[in-house]
Amino acid sequence: MLKNYLTIGWRNLVRNTGFSLINISGLTVGMTVSMLIGFWVHDELSFNRNFKNYDRIGAVWHHLTFNGEIISHNGTPYPYANEARSTFPEFKQVVKALGPYDLVISDADNQFSRKGLYVEPEFLDMFSANIVAGSQKPLDELHSIIINQSLAKALSDNDIIGKVIKFNSDDDLVVTGVFEDFPANSNFGEIQMITSLEYYASISEANRNGTNGWGNLIFDTYVMLNDNVKFEDVSKKITGFLGEKSVKEIQAINPVGFVFPMSDWNLRSNFKDGKQAGGKIDFVWMFGTVGIFILILACINFVNLSTARSEKRSKEIGVRKVMGSRREQLVAQFLSESQLITVIAFLLSLVLVMMLLPWYNTIAEKNITIPFGNPWFIAICLAFITFTSVMAGSYPALYMSSFNPVKVLKGAIRTGRASLTLRKALVVFQFTICIAIIGCTIVVFQQIQYSKDRPAGFDQKGAFFIQIKTPVLQKADYNLMRNDLLANGVIENMATSDHPISGGMGADAAITWQGKDPAHQPLIAFNVVSHDFPKTNGFLFVEGRDFSRDYRTDSLAIVVNEMCASLVAPGKSALGSKMTLGGREREIIGVIKDQLRWGPYSKQSPHVYLIGYKNSPFITIRISKDASVKAALAHAETVVHKYDPGAPFDYKFIDEDFGQQFRTEERAGNMAAVFALLAIFISCMGVLGLASFAASQRVKEIGVRKVLGASVFSIWRMLSKDFVILVVIAIVIGVPISRYVADQWLAKYDYRVDISWWVFVATGLGALAITLGTISYQAIKAASANPVNSLRSE
Repeated sequence: MLKNYLTIGWRNLVRNTGFSLINISGLTVGMTVSMLIGFWVHDELSFNRNFKNYDRIGAVWHHLTFNGEIISHNGTPYPYANEARSTFPEFKQVVKALGPYDLVISDADNQFSRKGLYVEPEFLDMFSANIVAGSQKPLDELHSIIINQSLAKALSDNDIIGKVIKFNSDDDLVVTGVFEDFPANSNFGEIQMITSLEYYASISEANRNGTNGWGNLIFDTYVMLNDNVKFEDVSKKITGFLGEKSVKEIQAINPVGFVFPMSDWNLRSNFKDGKQAGGKIDFVWMFGTVGIFILILACINFVNLSTARSEKRSKEIGVRKVMGSRREQLVAQFLSESQLITVIAFLLSLVLVMMLLPWYNTIAEKNITIPFGNPWFIAICLAFITFTSVMAGSYPALYMSSFNPVKVLKGAIRTGRASLTLRKALVVFQFTICIAIIGCTIVVFQQIQYSKDRPAGFDQKGAFFIQIKTPVLQKADYNLMRNDLLANGVIENMATSDHPISGGMGADAAITWQGKDPAHQPLIAFNVVSHDFPKTNGFLFVEGRDFSRDYRTDSLAIVVNEMCASLVAPGKSALGSKMTLGGREREIIGVIKDQLRWGPYSKQSPHVYLIGYKNSPFITIRISKDASVKAALAHAETVVHKYDPGAPFDYKFIDEDFGQQFRTEERAGNMAAVFALLAIFISCMGVLGLASFAASQRVKEIGVRKVLGASVFSIWRMLSKDFVILVVIAIVIGVPISRYVADQWLAKYDYRVDISWWVFVATGLGALAITLGTISYQAIKAASANPVNSLRSE
């Protein structure tokens, strides 16, 4: 019986090629999009799940209060882990780590700059590091390092265990282990080398000082809970632990501790006012919903075309019923035909996914592969095919199997008003979804552009920075290096800093000034820079002056932004005012315009720049306006290697690094734009099929109208009118939905665009134009046909 069903289904496919192509292409595109989105969603949901104790691992975070504003921070002091280990029995393991950092290792033939961590040895056990070669306790020796398999392969084709390698061009370390690469979709996916925190503390006096006391919140503390311990319960116990142990400056910002579960690190990492405020989970829900709706759009095409063409198969149904076919047999027949079409569409979509995956990985910034050998994948594919075929074929099967055989064979059957109403409702639904997706996509790009147009307060163009990754280069004489860089004129200026202008900063709760209210604890950020940093980065001064070597007192001078100036001296000039930070009183000599330092979407904060030349691991270089970039980079590399031949010359342009802050939104916008176009394509395929069917049903009416003098335009208008009305209804429904969703998405940004009315007008007019363009071909073709041919059979 099944063979008979499939044979009849195949013959119907071949006999009605046009409608079959529309059905198959619509389902193919819909299933392709759903599969691609499904792979992306699975990759996000499976983040970190490869770790053995995934559901019991967390990180210690704290909510810090600055002048009523709560900032959530993952750093802890160095002693925190040791104290927590002995204080809280709920913790099975507690380890601390520092990083990731860009670290340099080299041997006689190779040099690599890779991401690395400094950790306690127990880190390897907590995070299921699989040691594939070397000692099973590879970090017990002070001068030891372990590397992953990828780096081991790049360093040597032979056994690398026991090999001495140069670390940061300054120290010799022994490779005591090789670990299996961490999964790419994990927080440690980029980590390629690990050494011990004990070694980190031995490198320099500054590092040793950083491990002393409770005031330096830079170390990550990871915990693994004992069985049957809940994160919320242990979070209550550690709430005030840091405040009890820490220095008064930390106590002043009221640290409230909690354990942040690993299951939330990737998806729910955003905090606002001390509460979780989403994260990537928002995009998971958004794209997951889009994928479901696009599959529904494809199934709607199948339903519409199948019910529209039901008259064509009515006699077949009548004959089958007269011959004894039961209704359930007819339902099985139509469902088997739906299954056949779905299988064909799925196979085509699988081919498309394989072809599109490299491109898709690029725009999604993923490393997704198709797990053909995974039994779960095969089971999900079969379930996906079954679900799609049932969703697409159920209504047509139930509808057509209900025909009365007597009426059918008398030729009295006509598609009823109910089926016509359903088709119209489904077309409205299709275009409502398209309009909502298009409108939201436009708002995403508007928000990105709005933030890009926000004044940065510094000159992003024509400058790049280099991270100092070796102690040898760190110890190089600043003035000599600067003179060498500026010697041939291709470099305009050079400066050093603790972070690049497009990067991070510090914050100090102990910053004070004369007249400051002790209860007032604003978040004040700072950067330690060389004299030339403001000029190199094109700071915009509103009053006062830049740092100058002509004034010896500038070693204790500071430059502040407008927000900081208004705090220190509200309503008057801040020049000459004194601020105490780092245990020293410093004088404000200049005020600059506020800058984008916390990210282009966020509220900014008071900011201070002070002079310092120690522990400044970034060199910023501005290229002369009349010099070529290539010549400037070549000269800078020559100078860097003059002071340390083993230092890697890895550079980033400031505008490109600043642009990385838009990557998440741009990636989401690009993906949404692609999905919006495909949703439009699917909907238009369905409208094309319905327009073709409508024209074929009214061939004789069109012939009569033409004989009576109707113009091509009037007939085109008659055939287009019904579809235009449906799209207008979709616009009326879709615009408010689009506006609501866009408002909800923008709510997570402190700095956001105002949604313009023209977005929805353009979206509606665009949908209308696309619809008219789609149906015009069929309408004009029908209107231009010779009426003699259509009336000859009467």
